[in-house]
Amino acid sequence: MVPSEVMRRRVPTGATKRAARAYSSNMKRAIRWLLVGLSLLIVTTVAAAVWLWNDPASAFRLAMVAGQTNAGLTERTTEIDGRIWRFLDSEAPHPRNALVLHGLGTSAEAMMTIAPILRETHRVVIPDLPGFGEHAVHGTMAHDATFYIDAIESFRAAQNLGEVDLIGTSMGGAFAAAYAAKYPQHVRRMVLLSPAGVTPPHVNEFMRRVIDGEIPLDIHDDASFAEVLRLNFPSPPPMPEPIRVEFVARAVARRDAFLRIIEDLRPFLINGVEPLMQDIDAPALVLYGKLDQLTDPSMLAIWRFGLPKMEGEVLDGAGHVLLYDKPNEVAKRMREFLR
Repeated sequence: MVPSEVMRRRVPTGATKRAARAYSSNMKRAIRWLLVGLSLLIVTTVAAAVWLWNDPASAFRLAMVAGQTNAGLTERTTEIDGRIWRFLDSEAPHPRNALVLHGLGTSAEAMMTIAPILRETHRVVIPDLPGFGEHAVHGTMAHDATFYIDAIESFRAAQNLGEVDLIGTSMGGAFAAAYAAKYPQHVRRMVLLSPAGVTPPHVNEFMRRVIDGEIPLDIHDDASFAEVLRLNFPSPPPMPEPIRVEFVARAVARRDAFLRIIEDLRPFLINGVEPLMQDIDAPALVLYGKLDQLTDPSMLAIWRFGLPKMEGEVLDGAGHVLLYDKPNEVAKRMREFLR
C-alpha cells in the first residue's frame, strides 16, 4: 500500500464529517429526550405519591389491590339470600378447594398469603365474613356463632366448593372447628392458626382485661390502633401513614357494628368450641405462637385433649399472627398436612 492511499483512508472526507456531526446531533437529541422523559417520570411519581399521601382511601385501596395481585387472587362478589358477599379467589383449576376464614376485625386481605402457599394444590377462596371488610352486617339479627356457621355453609354451597380444606385464624379458627362439627360431610381437613374458642389453662393479660369488662381490640383512635398492633405482633409491621390513617378511619366508621358483633360472639369465643369437639371428625393441624398475647399457647393442650385426629405445635418467636411472624414454617407445615 502506497503512502497516499494510507493518508486517503485516515483523513475523513467531507461526507464522513457531516455524518459524524449528524450522529452526534442525534445522540444529543436522544439523550435530551431521555432526560426529559426521566424528569417527567420523577415528577409524575412524586405527584402520585403526594396525591396518595393526601388521599388515604385511595392509598389503602391501591395497597389492597397490589396485595391481591401479588398473591394471585381475584376480587369477586356474589349475592346470597339478598346479601352481597365479597371474596378473593385464586381461580386455580385444582380438584381441592381451600375455604379460608379470617379473624376478628380483619378481612379477606389478612389471609391473602394462603393463596401462594397452596398455589400448586388448591383453589383458594377467602370471603369477607358478615360485618367485616366490605361485607355489611346482616341487619339487626344476632351475629352469634350459629349465624356465622350457617352463613359460611351458605357461601360454600353457593360457590359449589364441595368438600373443602378449612383454614381459619383466631376467630376464623373457632368458626372452622364449629363448622366441622356441624357439617362434617363437607370438611376433609382443617388448619387452625391461633384459634379462639377454648378455655385457656393460662389466663394472660389480654384475657384478664376481657374478664374485667374491657374490649382491648376496640379501635377508636390512633392510640388504640397502636395497642391492637402491639397485642397482635411482637414486632408490629411498618405501615405507611396514609394506610394507617385509612385503617383507623374504617375501624371508627364501623365501630358500633364491631362492638355489637363482639358481644354476640363473646360466649363462643371464650369457650364455645369445647362442647363441639366430640362431633369433630376431620383431622386438624393446630398452631400457636409462643409469644401470642391474645389466644394463649397453653390452649393447645385443650385442643389436643378434645380432638382425636390432631397435630399441634407452638412456634417459637411467633405472636398471634403466625402468617406474618413465621410464614415459612407455617407454609411448610400446612403443605405437608394438606397434601
